[in-house]
Amino acid sequence: MTIFGAIVASAGLASVIYAFAILAGFGRKLGAVTKMRPLYKGYYIAIACVVLALITHFLRTSVFWAPPQAIPLILRSPVFYLFVYYLPLAIGLSLALAITWYYWSWLLKERQ
Repeated sequence: MTIFGAIVASAGLASVIYAFAILAGFGRKLGAVTKMRPLYKGYYIAIACVVLALITHFLRTSVFWAPPQAIPLILRSPVFYLFVYYLPLAIGLSLALAITWYYWSWLLKERQ
């Protein structure tokens, strides 16, 4: 990973957080109009998961240029990144996908 790649990846995760915030607002308004269950609150859980992944990504980027002996052992462990970066990111994206499908699947039905 290069420093440029790390910055672009951080911007990508931040844009996902922003998109989820927009979808939460749309879901709140759509749910109020159509009397749907307030599942838009799940977007906030998804945002929290992606924020955790973003913080972990910043942490990983901060030790990018450090010599290997100066990096704490936990930050060199792939298991740490599995549980603190990859799993929260996958859970957050999957949860947001399910909620988005629930709220916006009617658009596909209207086309027929």
